[in-house]
Amino acid sequence: MVNSPYSKPVLIWSLANLFFAYQFILRLSAGILREQIMQKFAVDCASFGTLAGYYYLGYASSQIPLGIMLDRLSFRIVTSMSILATAIGTFLFISTENWNLVLFARFLIGAGSGIAFLSVAKITKTFFDEKYQPMLLGLSFTFGLTGAVFGSTPMMILFNYYGYDNTFKLLGLVAIILSAVMMIYGKIEQKPIEGSISDVVKSIIKLVTNPNILIIGISGGLMVGALEGFADLWGIAFFKQVYQMTDLESSAVTSFVYFGMCFGGPVLALMAGVIRSANLMIFITGLLTVIIFVILFNINSLTSTSAAIIMFCLGILCCYQVLVFTVTASIVESSSTGLAIAVINCMNMSFGHFFHSIIGNNFARNWDGRVDELGNAIYSPENFVYSLSIIPICCFVGQFGFIFLTWKNRKKTT
Repeated sequence: MVNSPYSKPVLIWSLANLFFAYQFILRLSAGILREQIMQKFAVDCASFGTLAGYYYLGYASSQIPLGIMLDRLSFRIVTSMSILATAIGTFLFISTENWNLVLFARFLIGAGSGIAFLSVAKITKTFFDEKYQPMLLGLSFTFGLTGAVFGSTPMMILFNYYGYDNTFKLLGLVAIILSAVMMIYGKIEQKPIEGSISDVVKSIIKLVTNPNILIIGISGGLMVGALEGFADLWGIAFFKQVYQMTDLESSAVTSFVYFGMCFGGPVLALMAGVIRSANLMIFITGLLTVIIFVILFNINSLTSTSAAIIMFCLGILCCYQVLVFTVTASIVESSSTGLAIAVINCMNMSFGHFFHSIIGNNFARNWDGRVDELGNAIYSPENFVYSLSIIPICCFVGQFGFIFLTWKNRKKTT
């Protein structure tokens, strides 16, 4: 194995996947620590929503620059520095008492995390045969989601046992170690890239002014609330308050979204092939997502087992994003596919900030003024339903963008 030509690529690929899973833990940590953060900094849900959304702003803003740098600069330096930025953000997040610095730390964590899947994709396409690439990327996606699963209930147990400050310090140390190991072993030979930076900028401008790309980006972004708005942050608090589950039960139930996502990509791709339309399949996932939220908002009682099954189904539906990338690839030239997907992913992730800001402000606006013995705001089940209703509403609107694309394409061919 030591003499295998794949020894080093497998090592680098494994390191990149470790960070891909690791960044999911940091991404979900705000949802677990919602009450502690709000109490520590004496902020309301509106401010907390802004904090949560800064991760997605950082992630979205770094996608295209990091993608360009990975192609043109040293892989190990770009990747190591990004992981180090995540470590710095993690230490700053836990150590500062200044709210503005907490916002910056969250943004920095998101920006550094933006390298995660980009580095995995780069390694896969550079070293491995084309016939193995879909399988390896699928494995990477599944491995990354194990980080999301670990970032829910297991992390809550660690927070409760060791304290969230000590746990975050350990997470920061892990990132530093990953950064150092990547710097030592992450050197790869890269082929020179043709074209200047100005050519890339022109290509980006061409993509973001393409009406079809805008429709896909905005419509897909409107549908992302179920994952980035609900599962990533507000789901735990929702099940705790609306269905009176314990912290661990709420966390475990919400984590089933990520279990579902492990299977969702292949399932939705297969179904899209059966009905011969990725756009129609996306519309169906949006419709079913809306139905799930209607059930969650209107049923009087729900066991943890039933809730876990519903969340598993929601996780499958959240993989509509795989189909979004398929639709994107089908409407651009093959030479622009990677950049087009990066632009779409950038737009989708930016909607995470949109949802958290809207939801947080909805909570603050609809709060009835009740507080607990520590002075923390108490939000009623009705407040949760009102505040989170933006998710199915936007999803319902967004799904019609893909039906419009189907109609537009059929009209063009007739």
